[in-house]
Amino acid sequence: MGTKAFAVFIQELRDGRAHSELSGQLAELIGKVRETGKGGELTLKIKVKPASRGGDVDKVTVSDQISITLPKPEKGEDFFWLTSENDLSRNHPRQQSLELRDAGGSQLSTLKEASK
Repeated sequence: MGTKAFAVFIQELRDGRAHSELSGQLAELIGKVRETGKGGELTLKIKVKPASRGGDVDKVTVSDQISITLPKPEKGEDFFWLTSENDLSRNHPRQQSLELRDAGGSQLSTLKEASK
């Protein structure tokens, strides 16, 4: 008598819903690993218990727990200046701001090519 293949057992567990859930989460994990360049984890935990008390066990209950840990993309950092009031500012507090204005002369000019 041979041992039932694990793949067949997974396809039968919860009428195929465990296999379907694992397949979907594996695809999601692979996509996130590709997107972030970081690793993740898919875990299947199977619990087997006797279905009844007593010495002669001829029936068991099987439950599963599927968990996924997706890699998280890096969020990056921001740079701020500290003011004398201990506030955060995008602008250097001791540097004057430069007022920008239109330089005018928006006429297009024709470019010439230099010959050799």
